Amino acid sequence: MPGKHVHFVDGPGTPSSTFSGSTLSSSSGPATPPPVWYSPPTSTKGSLSSPYLGAPLAHVQMHPVLAATDGYAPLDWDMSLPADSARVQVAHYPSRLTDTLVSEAATNPPLPSLSIICTCLPWTITVTPTRGAIWSAPYVTVGDVLHTLHRTLRLGVTDPEMGVIDGPARDRVHDAYVRRYRRIVDPRERDAEKAKHIKRIDFLRDYRAFYGLSLAQGGLPAKRIPHGAVWVLHTAKP
Repeated sequence: MPGKHVHFVDGPGTPSSTFSGSTLSSSSGPATPPPVWYSPPTSTKGSLSSPYLGAPLAHVQMHPVLAATDGYAPLDWDMSLPADSARVQVAHYPSRLTDTLVSEAATNPPLPSLSIICTCLPWTITVTPTRGAIWSAPYVTVGDVLHTLHRTLRLGVTDPEMGVIDGPARDRVHDAYVRRYRRIVDPRERDAEKAKHIKRIDFLRDYRAFYGLSLAQGGLPAKRIPHGAVWVLHTAKP
């Protein structure tokens, strides 16, 4: 396959050699790179010193490959699968994730952290820069969002966490867990995944497809997270 594409790993660690050298021009996407949609900060000092670049954040935009839109998903990505399996469905961007693309700021203006909520999940997902990753920057990048979503949704669920939902909901989550490990073709991998029991991804049930992020109006006042720093995860059936 021509070009080199980004490869996500579970932990920051030392970047894999498969990261090196990827650019938009070497990908299977368009010959010319897409227009820059944000202006990178010339200095990370001062402007990124406060938790959310000041509060409230009146005007914040999500990167086009992450933003929820009407009618289509920006990525074709089943979030039960690794992030590097995602395919970009936004015009003027390469069809596969590249090092250049995942290194772009996730928001405009760039944020040093952001929070993700979802009606199906009882957790708030906090995204911060991934130390040691090829996409790492002093602000949250596209790679940070994808990596954190996949890593967080792979976490096991404790009994107290299961206790926050009622009986019928627990049954639906358990059924999603069973369907998930049964989809694995290899018997050994299937048994290994079954032994790991319920994960957070199972709370999404069959709605595992990433359908983008939209701004949560007003932020999360109870957690003192201002407007502009909280985003809603939209999902659909793969």
